Amino acid sequence: MFAAPGLAVVEHPSLAVIGQMSDANLAQLAHCETPVELVADSWGNYIALGLGTDGTPRWVMRAPLGHLPAYRTSANGTEIIGSHPDLTLAVTDEKPTLAWEFVGRHLAFQHLQTSETGLAGIEELLGGESLEQGSNGDWHRRQVWSPWTWTAQSREIGDPLRARQNLRASVERAVAGLIPRDVLCLLELSGGVDSSILAAALAGHKAKARAVTLVTDEREGDERIYARAASIATGLPLDEVAVTGAVNLARPASMRSARPGLPMTLSLADDLLAEKARAETIGAFVSGAGGDCVFCSPASAAPAADVLRRFGVGRAAWAAVDALARIHHASVWDVAKMAWRQARERTAQSQWPRTTGFLAHDALPTTAPVHPWLEEPADVLPGKRSHVRAILAALAHVEGYGRHAVAPSRFPLLSQPVVETALRIPSWLWIENGRDRAVARTAYSGFLPASVLDRRTKGGLDSYAIAMLAHNRSALQPLLLEGHVSRSGLLDRRRLEAALARQPRRGDADTYLLFPLIDTEAWASAWLGEP
Repeated sequence: MFAAPGLAVVEHPSLAVIGQMSDANLAQLAHCETPVELVADSWGNYIALGLGTDGTPRWVMRAPLGHLPAYRTSANGTEIIGSHPDLTLAVTDEKPTLAWEFVGRHLAFQHLQTSETGLAGIEELLGGESLEQGSNGDWHRRQVWSPWTWTAQSREIGDPLRARQNLRASVERAVAGLIPRDVLCLLELSGGVDSSILAAALAGHKAKARAVTLVTDEREGDERIYARAASIATGLPLDEVAVTGAVNLARPASMRSARPGLPMTLSLADDLLAEKARAETIGAFVSGAGGDCVFCSPASAAPAADVLRRFGVGRAAWAAVDALARIHHASVWDVAKMAWRQARERTAQSQWPRTTGFLAHDALPTTAPVHPWLEEPADVLPGKRSHVRAILAALAHVEGYGRHAVAPSRFPLLSQPVVETALRIPSWLWIENGRDRAVARTAYSGFLPASVLDRRTKGGLDSYAIAMLAHNRSALQPLLLEGHVSRSGLLDRRRLEAALARQPRRGDADTYLLFPLIDTEAWASAWLGEP
């Protein structure tokens, strides 16, 4: 067992834990014998090993919603688990081989990250999964933690006041557990609701923290007015960093990861944050990533469908329909029809949405890869299904950033305490009074200014990304048409050629489909070299 200097290690005769563990009672840990016991008493970013009486591992578990990866391979009958794919390859002395079938599934079933990786012979232990040795010596996976445990009606927090109090307490608990007070951390503060809530929590924790907001030339990429308001309210010093110049979208990814990770359009911003962290000796980045998903920002009429299922047609259902209509600027009748249709749909929708993209017909996978969260309870409400799936999609976008070579990122809103609490809150409470993320907004009333909490607009990078696509257009044509992904035979070259021949623009679906293909080519080039 090896751990890098500075990475915490806890050892007992029957248990070893590598990484960041919070709320753990050391006396209880000494007697912990199963993954279930460990999950009940602690949380964090860790890998735990249960040891037999002879000191050899009997089980290995990755923390639920933990962000310390656990990549698995085997060699000569030995199980090998490491936090980086390079480490596992170094132990086995194997050369990296890309799994092109994975690449096809990655492009077709976007935002779904399963145990499968893009490297042949390497898989990942998911958060909340254990790898356990049976009596015959074989190793098998087991799901120790499930989000569906927390969506059960018996655990529901239906009182609005209690929901707000519990949610704020869970955020404060997550920040306190993930951010030591003596570590200088840098909050990525957009001025949106999610990152501003973290600013308030860091201030309440008295963390050694400062904030940074990134500014692009496009108006939608300039959120300084909101970031400044959150900074003034919380007392966190704020640096404003301009993202200027052009991104090179044709370069390989800056780090070799198990799957395509960093969106290449964000590579310049990633470099700027890494430089700032080096210059200021930052010990951790803090990100509000996943906040929209955890705080249940609705993408459909599902919350109203939940009310219809639970309470039937009545005043509560119409209030939910009206709230959703205001959130989405839609007709109440359109929302009502969608909600009625979703409420009547009783079959489990286990299939993940598929995107044809630029994949050739023969290379288009028919079924999504398996993920344990997609095995839903028979009585799951539509809104809770959407909530869990949104969180699952958010977890696919927290790895592969070059700045993590300088300092790790902490994601308090995607931590076990916050996610468990959020899943216990009914979907209809999140849309009260026609506001998305209503429980979170109200929970921090008095801690953050109204200009932030009542904000209905959202910053974005669409204009910036499309401008970068246009700037790189001449370099992308040969790269994507003759690159590693194209040579694998996965792509429909005719459709890709047509998309590359057009000027990138908003409203063109093919323009947006180019981005994941660019990121995948950059990932492949990081492993294989430039094509």
